[in-house]
Amino acid sequence: MGVIFMIICGIEHFVLVEFVHTLVPAWIPGPFFWTYFAGIALIAGGAGLLVEKTRRLAATLSGIMIFIWVIVLHIPRAVTSAGDGNEWTAVVEALAMSGIAFVLAGSTTARRLNDAP
Repeated sequence: MGVIFMIICGIEHFVLVEFVHTLVPAWIPGPFFWTYFAGIALIAGGAGLLVEKTRRLAATLSGIMIFIWVIVLHIPRAVTSAGDGNEWTAVVEALAMSGIAFVLAGSTTARRLNDAP
């Protein structure tokens, strides 16, 4: 999962806030808050991946956040727009991104264990 990709996606949450806030489900209060929060989390996650000491935590938290998006955001949108292939593509993309983050977190842990004396 690219550091640059995460940081750019985070920045887009601010630049495209008028669009991104419409993706927050109506039953969740404060769509602008969650849009900005997710933007900050993406930027922080991307930055955290750059630092070896924070890489595992950043990857784990990013994976959890993106997986929550799959459940709360992407699957409901895909189900209600069953004929829209773009929504199902978004489900698979987000699931893949969360999986990549978890693999990165696991590989960081494995390297630390292998490097131990």
